[in-house]
Amino acid sequence: MSCSNLFSAGIYPVLDAEWLQRHLREERWPVHARIRLAMDMEVAGIGVIQLRCKNGPEPCRRFIERWIPVLRGEMDRVRVIINDHPALVMEWGADGVHVGQEDVSVAECRALLGHERVIGLSTHNRSEIMDSQAMAIDYIGFGPIFSTDTKPDARPPMGLGGLAMAVAERVRPVVAIGGIQPEHLVDIAASGAAAAAMISGLWGGGGRFLIGQCMRAFALGREKGVTFGDDEGI
Repeated sequence: MSCSNLFSAGIYPVLDAEWLQRHLREERWPVHARIRLAMDMEVAGIGVIQLRCKNGPEPCRRFIERWIPVLRGEMDRVRVIINDHPALVMEWGADGVHVGQEDVSVAECRALLGHERVIGLSTHNRSEIMDSQAMAIDYIGFGPIFSTDTKPDARPPMGLGGLAMAVAERVRPVVAIGGIQPEHLVDIAASGAAAAAMISGLWGGGGRFLIGQCMRAFALGREKGVTFGDDEGI
């Protein structure tokens, strides 16, 4: 799968260890619950998933151990990205890493991972976007777009105006990140963002997984964005 269609589904699911444990007690799930989730994402056509764990290497290793065999077993074409830990990417044979501005550098990640694996970089402003253009990355995450409680040290929200700026400056796909809920997806897609990374927004009441609803909303926004573009060209 090339990076050009990495985000063709529009939704970039982020399975966050801390959020899943706190809200859904994921650590206690039977294997068939993880299999069902992976099958839902496979049917939906999801091409990339992030396993996000902000704890130390050992808790993250246990989280990854619960998920990678299931994702590999149930999803034919998915790329599995690990947040922050390029060494765990190599250990588990994952497909790439996503790092922040204060994490392991892109140059170090690329030297370790080679040219075939995916590297994503979080950005928060125009300066960081411009700096990223010279880096060996495959996509940028931009945000936070909205307030988020999954990252206590998150920067101030950039809003849809900030996202429009990031899309205008892009030389690589832009993934909107931070506080994104289903009701935001039409506008995010219409902005020209390649995808929306989602954590809590993927889940409804009673632990209902909303991947289909989210993808439909993003697809509607893409259509809206195309319409706007056509109108501007008249």
